[in-house]
Amino acid sequence: MTHLILFMQFFKYGLLCLGGGYMIIPLLYEDFVAQTGFFTPAQFGNLLAISQMTPGAVSINAATYIGYMQGQVLDAIIASIGLVMPTFILATIALNFFKKHQNSTFVTGFFKGARWASFVMVLSAVVLFANMSVFSQPISLDSLTSFSLKYPELGVAIMSAVIYYRGHLSMMQLLVLAFAIGFGVSFI
Repeated sequence: MTHLILFMQFFKYGLLCLGGGYMIIPLLYEDFVAQTGFFTPAQFGNLLAISQMTPGAVSINAATYIGYMQGQVLDAIIASIGLVMPTFILATIALNFFKKHQNSTFVTGFFKGARWASFVMVLSAVVLFANMSVFSQPISLDSLTSFSLKYPELGVAIMSAVIYYRGHLSMMQLLVLAFAIGFGVSFI
């Protein structure tokens, strides 16, 4: 993997991780375990353990670790900068935009959509952790559907995660779907 590809890969993660460090975990798993085989599931579990044990956010620790495994110190720096760069760019742009339009229904809908996308990603990370460490047989999100009938918005988010785990959606499609659902629900 070249320096530019590594930077762009983590730049993409930085753009998508609106809900915190744990949102990156399903994306990393899909790209570095499921698609490329760069890590085995056991190695990925070790990556997560190391990322959680070291001081700092899980996402930046994982980026640094993956970069280091890719090509030592320079790649660790490149991956880390790639991950945090979107935050600086977007925060500067967003601050000015949201100050002007803070009472807009579009802005309110955006934040509700981002909240649901974050929820689905964190739920995916919880299921991934549970399947890797706690359960002898993998759990599925299907067991959560009866609970979701009581809370329709939650139900839609869980259903999108179930569709993802059954292999019908990529992680990117899942994010867009959850964001659209949350955004749409804010206008109902």
